[in-house]
Amino acid sequence: MAAADAFETWVRTTLERYGLEVDDVDVAVMRVADGIYGPHRDALMAADLSGVVPEHTLDPSRAPLGEDRR
Repeated sequence: MAAADAFETWVRTTLERYGLEVDDVDVAVMRVADGIYGPHRDALMAADLSGVVPEHTLDPSRAPLGEDRR
């Protein structure tokens, strides 16, 4: 059996803590999802959002309001 890389180890140990068994297919699907969304997620986490005005009228059941409708 090949040694697991850091991603696989992280996935398996994290989900194991919650009592979820993970097989090789599960890890492969998560690896693909991380490959697609990971770079964007990392960029968002690294972004300086301190100058972004919070949306005080947030209503998750509706589309965001435009600047002219706030």
